[in-house]
Amino acid sequence: MSAVRSSGAQPGAAVSGAYRVSGPVPALFHEDPLFLELCAAFDELLSPVVTALDCFAAYLDPALAPDDFLAWLGSLVGAEPGPGRPLRALIAGAVRSYHVRGTPDGLRDMVAAAAGVPAGDVRVTECGAVTWSQSPGGAQAPPFDPVVEITLPVLPGQDPDAVAACARAAAGPALPVFSQLRVTVVER
Repeated sequence: MSAVRSSGAQPGAAVSGAYRVSGPVPALFHEDPLFLELCAAFDELLSPVVTALDCFAAYLDPALAPDDFLAWLGSLVGAEPGPGRPLRALIAGAVRSYHVRGTPDGLRDMVAAAAGVPAGDVRVTECGAVTWSQSPGGAQAPPFDPVVEITLPVLPGQDPDAVAACARAAAGPALPVFSQLRVTVVER
């Protein structure tokens, strides 16, 4: 990797040679000292921008992104940090949550995380069904019940009303279209 240093830079301060302004110009200009000094100044000025653009994919990876960039990255995917909820893990899990959003598994995971109970203890009942037939008009649509029922336990020391409110707040935005929500809290 070659390094270019402008006359105004401190001795030993190297500028990345990954992209040099003087590279794509005709060789005739390389003989001019003023041109080379201007190019070195532009190289020094543009080097951080070029480096940031070269590393942009790493900025979008929650495992590699700098700490000061995580808040912005989290705002893109709707991940908000909370106590005991590391932001890097929330951002990484956002992709999976978008894949299952509105499905029973997605609702179960969202409600369990919001209420602080194990996902295996949350039960989601909904009427989702798919039918098909090899002949046109042969498939009969199942009866449609627009109610999605979520049943979850209350752990000792938790307020049942607060747990139900957390479950409603988490499940509400992720409900399938035209669905109604019923939350049932069961004390252990």
